[in-house]
Amino acid sequence: MQERNSQKAVKIIERLKKSLKIKTDLELSDFLNIRPNTISTWKNRDSVDYDSIISICELYEIDLNLIFLDRKEAHLQSSGTALVCKEVQFQYCDQENAASLIEVLPRYNFPFAASKYSRAFQVSSNNMFPVIDENAFVIGERIELEDVVDNSVAVVVSAEKGFFINRICFSEANRKEFILSSENEFYPDTKISFKEIREIWTVIGVLSYDIYKQNRMKFINDSLMVINRFMEKEGERLNSI
Repeated sequence: MQERNSQKAVKIIERLKKSLKIKTDLELSDFLNIRPNTISTWKNRDSVDYDSIISICELYEIDLNLIFLDRKEAHLQSSGTALVCKEVQFQYCDQENAASLIEVLPRYNFPFAASKYSRAFQVSSNNMFPVIDENAFVIGERIELEDVVDNSVAVVVSAEKGFFINRICFSEANRKEFILSSENEFYPDTKISFKEIREIWTVIGVLSYDIYKQNRMKFINDSLMVINRFMEKEGERLNSI
């Protein structure tokens, strides 16, 4: 996702420096662990490396909405893109509980994705390595069965078979099922019929998850807190019935 066109590179860079309480591009390059002239290149091309900026925002707990969006835009898009981490994917596949879970998931506004139709899913295995690393997040846009592009990468959600991030192809033997394949040859193909599929999200971007251990532990703890809040809420709902 490096150097995706943003049309707002200078503003993004200035907001990031302000949030980090630094004054120069040189200091910012040190924070991002990049060459000093890279930031000048971003400005000249009006593009930025989203992965680097998102990682530093996660590390220093900076609101991505304040960096990527001005206050007016952040207000209009406050719903954001829900992040489905791997710890809650089992609950997400359960259609009965999915709606309640989505309400408590953390959300971010990504400039390259329309939040109303997008969702971020964490990769829980290395089946798509080296195209997608384990623990990375894929950003998906919701599509219908008839809009699937053959051999594209997609997130497929099935209440019966679970959660998949694979290449998706139409089956030649049965036109009412897909073949889900992996980049890693150690993972076998999976067949899934149209009627088993609850959701399909075509992958439009990948966010690498390569940040410091301290922040990774915080992320895991935050994810577990999301699960606990959800389970407590469900328990209260069942007790009230």
